[in-house]
Amino acid sequence: MKRVLLFLLFQLFCYFWSFAQVMGNYAEQQQLNQNIPYRAQFRAIPKTATILSNNQVEISINALSNQKATTYTAVFNLIQAGKTAEETNGLLNSRLDGFINELKALGIAREDIYVDMVNFLPKYEYDVSKKLFSKKTFTEIPKGFELQKNVHIRYSDPVLLDKVVSAAAHQEIYDIIKVDYFVRDPQKRYAELREAAFQYLGNIKSQYKMIGVNLDSAYVVTAENAWVAYPLNRYESYQAYSAEKLGNDEKYNAIINNADKPSTRFYNAVPANDYDVVINPEILEPAVQFSYNLLVRYTLPERKPSPAIVPKKEYLLITPNGDLKSIKMD
Repeated sequence: MKRVLLFLLFQLFCYFWSFAQVMGNYAEQQQLNQNIPYRAQFRAIPKTATILSNNQVEISINALSNQKATTYTAVFNLIQAGKTAEETNGLLNSRLDGFINELKALGIAREDIYVDMVNFLPKYEYDVSKKLFSKKTFTEIPKGFELQKNVHIRYSDPVLLDKVVSAAAHQEIYDIIKVDYFVRDPQKRYAELREAAFQYLGNIKSQYKMIGVNLDSAYVVTAENAWVAYPLNRYESYQAYSAEKLGNDEKYNAIINNADKPSTRFYNAVPANDYDVVINPEILEPAVQFSYNLLVRYTLPERKPSPAIVPKKEYLLITPNGDLKSIKMD
């Protein structure tokens, strides 16, 4: 009996542990912080069915397309300080030329590299002077110059970014500002979404016809909207940790030194909760996510009342010969 009980406890522990692993630390933290069910976290406005008045039927279709980027642009920042303008510019250009040469060695063409001048400013410091029976005097004097440039690098293989970062580090370039994602021919992606949405609408109309609602004879008004979500705007941060809780007696007259909790950043794609049509639903790497919304309102024709049935009077006449004749009266 004890063995059976231990086995059940072990199975129960494994179940909860595996559930936490599948759920993930971020989802668990969100559930604890917001006190809302995990499945409802991403749905800000729940979809509800409504019945419109005036013989109207309204259909809203949301379509999503996940697309892998065809090209990327990484932006690095270079900053250089010097005593004179010539020295500052020379030191930065030396680092920049070394960086560009390493990029060429990685197979990145010179036309895929753009150097952007950010600013070139003089730097000042305070000179302090103190005279007898007077306050200290702080006077700004030239200290040197500061030069900043940004390097834009375009590439098509995402694996190449690691090598680009290493090449930047060789030239003491440690600030990668951002990475932009681009999809070739975005109009084609929107056309695919529109076609998929209208095909989905056609299926809905066929199903309505099966229950006696013919939307083809209705007056139609439509509206549509489209937008795109880039990975740059879909990264979120959170802190994953488990902290010990102290009782009131322990907290009283005590000094608590909390450890620094590291922050984690991760790509959080637009979820497919509220989408009826999803193209490329499985995402492995950060993707460019195109969205399309189609709203269609049908106004059905008014039903005409059935004509009133007026009874007709009819008389039957029996002739002397015994025949039966009908006599209609208007």
